Amino acid sequence: MFSKIKALKDVRNQAKKIEHILADIIAEGKSHGVIVRMNGKQEIIELTIPEDLDRTRIANAVKDALAEAMKGLQKEVQSAIKNAGGLPDMSKLGM
Repeated sequence: MFSKIKALKDVRNQAKKIEHILADIIAEGKSHGVIVRMNGKQEIIELTIPEDLDRTRIANAVKDALAEAMKGLQKEVQSAIKNAGGLPDMSKLGM
């Protein structure tokens, strides 16, 4: 019983550690002058659209910039979680 409580506490501590690491990761994607910046929690923190960009190209440029940012973010997050000791081991909780 107490080993499961300790394991749960360890999982929670590791999850908090990873959450803080993710908040500090920033990835950027660019397409046709559109810039999308995201953090490791997959929140868009900045979106820049040039004023002279044709309205018909805005949607595609945003989509492409977002896809590029997500690719970069996935690589950064994977590396950061690995360097932080990996994801918590849920098997200790009987899962």
